[in-house]
This record gives sequence, structure tokens and C-alpha cells, in this order.
Amino acid sequence: MERLLQILSFIMITAIISVQLALASPYRNRLTDDSINGRVLQLRETLIYRGTVTLDAMGEYDPNTAIILINGEPKKLIDAFPIELNLCDGDLVEIQSKKENDPFYVFMSSKKGSIRTDLKASTILVNAGINRLFRVLYEPKP
Repeated sequence: MERLLQILSFIMITAIISVQLALASPYRNRLTDDSINGRVLQLRETLIYRGTVTLDAMGEYDPNTAIILINGEPKKLIDAFPIELNLCDGDLVEIQSKKENDPFYVFMSSKKGSIRTDLKASTILVNAGINRLFRVLYEPKP
């Protein structure tokens, strides 16, 4: 039994050292890239607070004429409202509308997870061009 514990502890220490060396190597960016979920992980990041926001619209919206931008990158072409977005703390959510679009309003219909937003009004008027909707913030538990 003592020999088994020694072997297991050796394997664990070897795994820890190899992971730390891999994170210190030039391949760190490939190992920690999380751009599919909205952003690249920071050097000393241990927790990401995630949540889901559902956006809905009021007014006349033509399908496929607006794009959701998260941190300046196009993420989702809007074919119909409501849309659900998986977000992390620190994400900036914007909407880009085509020039020939009529203005419409966007509002947050639901929010799940340990995040909050800096949304000041209940509805946001979306004109042609890029319109800032909100920034996602971490919501500490009371």
C-alpha cells in the first residue's frame, strides 16, 4: 500500500510540474485560448463569472439586418428575437444595424448567473450603425 501511495504521489507531482512548464512555455496561448466563449484568458485568471442574458426587441425588425458584437467581434447574426447570449464578466455587448434599417428598441428580458450589467435604461434605441447595449459586470453574492 505504501508503494502505491508513493507511485501516485510521484505521478501527481510530475503532472503538476509538466502543466506549470506548459503554461510557462510559448505554447501558453494555444492552451488557454477561450475565444469561442467570448475572450482570451488572462495570465493570472482563476475564475470566470458566467451568465446568460436574453434580449428581446420592440418595433419593426427586419430579419438578418443586425449583428451582435461581443468585445468588438461579430458573434451572432440576429434572425429573430429573443436571442440568448452566454457572457462573461467584462464583456462589452453592442449591436450593429444596417444603414437602411428602421430604428427599433432592444430590452433585456431575462438574466441568469452571477453577472449584472451597467444598463441604465430599460430599453435601448437601436439606430443604424454600432450601438452600445451594456457591459457585463461581476455580481458578488450577498
